[in-house]
Amino acid sequence: MYKVILVDDEEIVREGIRDRIPWGDLGFELVGTAENGQEAFDMIQSNQVDLLITDICMPIMDGLALTENVKNISPSVKIIILSGYDQFDYAQNAIKLGVQDYILKPITSKEMKALLMDVKKTLDEEMSGKAYLEALRRQVQESLPLLKERFLNQLISFPVSEEEFTGNCGYLSIPLSKPPYIVLLIDLDSKDHAFEETQLLQFAIANLLGEWFRDREEVIAFSNRQGQTVILLSCMNLQLAQEQAFSISKEIQEVIQDKLKTQVSIGISNLALQAKDIHVSYQEALAALEYRFLLGKNHLIHIADMEKKQYLFSQPLDLEKKLLLNLKVGSIEETHQLIDSIFAHLEKSELNRCKLYIMELLVMINKTFYELGLEMEQLWGESFVTMTELLQYKTMNEIKDWLKTVCRDANFLIFEQRTSSTKQQVEQAKQYIREHYADSSISLSSICKYLHVSVSYFSLIFKKETGETFVEFLTKFRLEKAKQLLRETDYKTYEIAEMAGYSDPQYFSTVFKKQVGVSPTEYRSAVQDIK
Repeated sequence: MYKVILVDDEEIVREGIRDRIPWGDLGFELVGTAENGQEAFDMIQSNQVDLLITDICMPIMDGLALTENVKNISPSVKIIILSGYDQFDYAQNAIKLGVQDYILKPITSKEMKALLMDVKKTLDEEMSGKAYLEALRRQVQESLPLLKERFLNQLISFPVSEEEFTGNCGYLSIPLSKPPYIVLLIDLDSKDHAFEETQLLQFAIANLLGEWFRDREEVIAFSNRQGQTVILLSCMNLQLAQEQAFSISKEIQEVIQDKLKTQVSIGISNLALQAKDIHVSYQEALAALEYRFLLGKNHLIHIADMEKKQYLFSQPLDLEKKLLLNLKVGSIEETHQLIDSIFAHLEKSELNRCKLYIMELLVMINKTFYELGLEMEQLWGESFVTMTELLQYKTMNEIKDWLKTVCRDANFLIFEQRTSSTKQQVEQAKQYIREHYADSSISLSSICKYLHVSVSYFSLIFKKETGETFVEFLTKFRLEKAKQLLRETDYKTYEIAEMAGYSDPQYFSTVFKKQVGVSPTEYRSAVQDIK
């Protein structure tokens, strides 16, 4: 049974879900409940958990923070968030954190059962996939014999004589007889797998296709030295060779998607009219696969189609200038749109020149960030990639998405810097009032001159930060000082007016009564009566 932890700070909700759901009948075991995120996180650290059901708003640690912490230590845990808040930001953050579902309270027993059944189906599929890959892991030592693997890799690396080719095909039971030959090169589209998982998936693809083509004549699958899967076809009909290659490639994509739940792209070579030219066809398949960088994932790419196209490069200068300017003053949405436009322009470019330009663009963007006062380590952090590492991205879309993330983070840092500066200016103004409130010549323009900012800008930021205008804040502060003097001293009203920054006692009395509700004299009399 799959183990579940339930978290909600409302006891009635927690107990209602606990008692009304037939956990065992649905394939689950409720191993614990908690009333806050921290308590739940402690339980998960010491127990194997498959599913977490949590509220969002809780004391000590809320549901989103709990979700992020759990995903950091155990990414495979499924998470359902139950929230009483129908707010887009909550749902958006939950999706970013990879939750299984985000459901608004109240939720019925029927709805909860349906949710649990969906989660169980997902867990069962993952368990089945893990079991399949684990079974394949045990078969690694029972894969193609070493001699066959070695010869096939030699065949795609160097010219081989007809005599050697024919002899080894017979001796090693390689089902390739007559030319022409075509090479298919299969590669995982995702770069997000861990090293061990990538190795296992590559082996799984080679093994799966080996089984798939076991009873077919003139087809063989094996792994190259990089772990990618190579398919060699012996095409009996010259006229139908290309059609046969595409048909088999499509089959390959479908069976891998069906069995391993992952996508691949396939590079397809031109025809090799003799066995000694198979290594040339392999290089063509490898070159075809490189065009995935422009075309995107899950493609069948024939080198002949790519060679026919004339790719010309033109630097998108206008878009480039707009992007660099927008990084300084624009919104993140506009920045993302400009990045989309630049990369759409690059899709029509020659492959290597396109990669070179992306490197140049990153240098320009980094320079712009530096001019804005952002340190490279502050912005890029662990996500910073060297130019060599950059080329490990398999498609432009991956680079584009990564670049958007970097620009979003930069936009946030720039906003933080500006916000910090704004708060500092407002605090300086407030401190100046505290120290000079008795000076009747204080005005909005004099404060702005002191801070070296414009009147319109300062008025805007002061209102935004304090919730009141500069004049309202100054008046309120002066009147508080005046009330203090009326309570604690025997100064005359006109003297207190001057001490509070009012040169006209009559005006002071008018403002005081308007704001406080009574005249200065009435206020003093009232507080003395209380004493």
